[in-house]
Amino acid sequence: MPGETVLVQGATGVAGRLAVQVARLLGAGRIVATGRDEGQLREVLDLGADTVIDTAVPDDALARAYTEARGDGYDVVVDFLRGRPTEILLRSLTPESFAFPKPIRVVQAGESAGARLTLSADSLRTSGVEIYGAARNLNPGTMGEVYGRVVAWTRSGELAFAVEKVPLSAVESAWRRTDLRGRRLVVVP
Repeated sequence: MPGETVLVQGATGVAGRLAVQVARLLGAGRIVATGRDEGQLREVLDLGADTVIDTAVPDDALARAYTEARGDGYDVVVDFLRGRPTEILLRSLTPESFAFPKPIRVVQAGESAGARLTLSADSLRTSGVEIYGAARNLNPGTMGEVYGRVVAWTRSGELAFAVEKVPLSAVESAWRRTDLRGRRLVVVP
């Protein structure tokens, strides 16, 4: 990943914010982040994104934003969204004529914008898109290595995530909360 351009779809959620930071720590050359909340997108810039895209715009505007932000092209897309934003992204990556595209690794990691995706044949045939599941190449050895790296980054302060602690006695009301926006709920005894 050193020097590559990474697009994080859904960067305003907890996992997306971590993905932006991890991409930076792994040496990404450029990070583009998407979300639908302007305030949170500004926060994602502070976490290491170079450019942000607001997905809460009409389809044509979103396609233009993906095209304008890609520069020389995306190398990796970490997709926590799926659904409409990813469909528009894939359409924007499809060339209008025959080309020899470089590979674009799309890592499917979530579905907060929808579980289904309509994918035209030409978006795979001519775009260079390769779609992988988030668990690709994971095994007990790589999982242990990744976990160790994340723990080390967290201890050193290089990787940070916002948490909201709630007492176990308040778990029922905490479960129904919708105001966490980028923070992880942690229940403590």
